Amino acid sequence: MLISQVTYLKLKTGNPSQIKGQHIHGFFFKKILASYNPKLADRMHTSDCPKRFSASYIFKEGKMFWFRIASWDDEIAEALFLYFRSHFEVELGNCLFELIKTVSDAGTTPWAKRIELDEFLNSARSSEKNTFWVEHFSPTSFKCGDVHLPLPVPDLIVNSIIKHLPAKITVEIKPDKQKLWNAIQLKEHRIKSLYNRRNYGSIASFVGKTRWQIDKQASQQERDAIRILFSFAFYSGIGVKTTQGMGMCRVIGSS
Repeated sequence: MLISQVTYLKLKTGNPSQIKGQHIHGFFFKKILASYNPKLADRMHTSDCPKRFSASYIFKEGKMFWFRIASWDDEIAEALFLYFRSHFEVELGNCLFELIKTVSDAGTTPWAKRIELDEFLNSARSSEKNTFWVEHFSPTSFKCGDVHLPLPVPDLIVNSIIKHLPAKITVEIKPDKQKLWNAIQLKEHRIKSLYNRRNYGSIASFVGKTRWQIDKQASQQERDAIRILFSFAFYSGIGVKTTQGMGMCRVIGSS
């Protein structure tokens, strides 16, 4: 299952502007996952393998605040369900929040969704979009050697998504990185650069929108793979620190 769960909160005490990506990252491991399976939480946190979830920053919406945790792991999905079924307060940094609601139904918010993996694959394959926009909602960056590159470079985006793919998707699409790099073209961007300070330190990043086109010479398998990859990025995020708020994105339509 793929899940993107949005949690809505009401502030009780503290200053939310001080909450950084690491606070939600820590809340996920120390509270949500540790209460479900401490050994799993420790094993996943210390592993060098790509994490099977992404987490957003906290955002203000009217009088409420919200954050999102997305995953493609059934145990994490169950941990989220069980935790928020029995806990009614959330502590992030120096802030205490009252839990208002959690949602994972598409249509309640653009950032919530729950879908079985087979249905996800069929939906992505059935799309006939060859040109589409991507919204880069939170600061996005890629690590290149010792520096951060704040640009939507096609091969870096493709590589970033591929490394998070669950085994079943990898088997289904058999991604050939070189062919996929050649199959997708950045046609337009409306981005701005910034130094992201919502994590500890300052990371050169970008936010905004990008328009992509699948090459006309791409095979059907490559077209399907590109559509699946960019659809999966909704859950995995792209670039660095996707478990700490960065790289949150979604496909927002064709042009």
